[in-house]
Amino acid sequence: MLKLNIVKEVHSEPFVVFASLPDMGRVGGLTSTFLASQFDAELVASITSVEKPWVSVKDGLVGNVIDTYNIYYSDIQKLVVFSGNNQPEDPRELFGLCTTFLDYCMSIGGITRLYTAGGSFNEQLTEEPRVVAVATTATLRELLLKFRINVIGNEISTITWFNGLILGMAAQRNIEAIGFYGEISNKTIPQPLAAKSIVKVFGRIEGMNIDIKPFDRQYEEVLDNLEKRKGINESRPGIG
Repeated sequence: MLKLNIVKEVHSEPFVVFASLPDMGRVGGLTSTFLASQFDAELVASITSVEKPWVSVKDGLVGNVIDTYNIYYSDIQKLVVFSGNNQPEDPRELFGLCTTFLDYCMSIGGITRLYTAGGSFNEQLTEEPRVVAVATTATLRELLLKFRINVIGNEISTITWFNGLILGMAAQRNIEAIGFYGEISNKTIPQPLAAKSIVKVFGRIEGMNIDIKPFDRQYEEVLDNLEKRKGINESRPGIG
């Protein structure tokens, strides 16, 4: 069951939406969380879900597993940001989450454009991650080309889960939408540099001045954690 929880009533002039959840390399989650923090966006609502077919267990006691997705709003930027710590695992829950979120956005004002983000796997990646993109209209595709952003061709035929589905459901409501996908070469660890590339192109298109230096610090933290894990693994006794 999904439940919308209103923290603060909002009625906005036309606004931009950025909605993405963690995917491979956690790129979608890193991007949306960063934007909410960067603009000091205020938590205005959340969507909770208890539709998991399992419970948590701690010290012999069971509890419901509740997923929470947060909705932030920056009045200065006229920006709504949607983020969370994971993706729904059930398709029905995913459709319900997208519907609940879009219903909420349309209830507080007019949406000028919706953006989402995620990772795009490229095992040959050696330089700064590129951003590849898709759009819901031919006019938006031309806008992407104008900004010299690589548009996904026929090499990819589907974009799955929230960071893809939200585009289609937005289009059904006649909301213009763009999906940005930052290239990554490793799916298993956080990829802040891919998120950094996405934020850069988002800022260019929307004319927002965004400080992206914190992503470099996140990247250094990822490297430090990898070194620590490597050291721990090398110190463990083994055979062979």
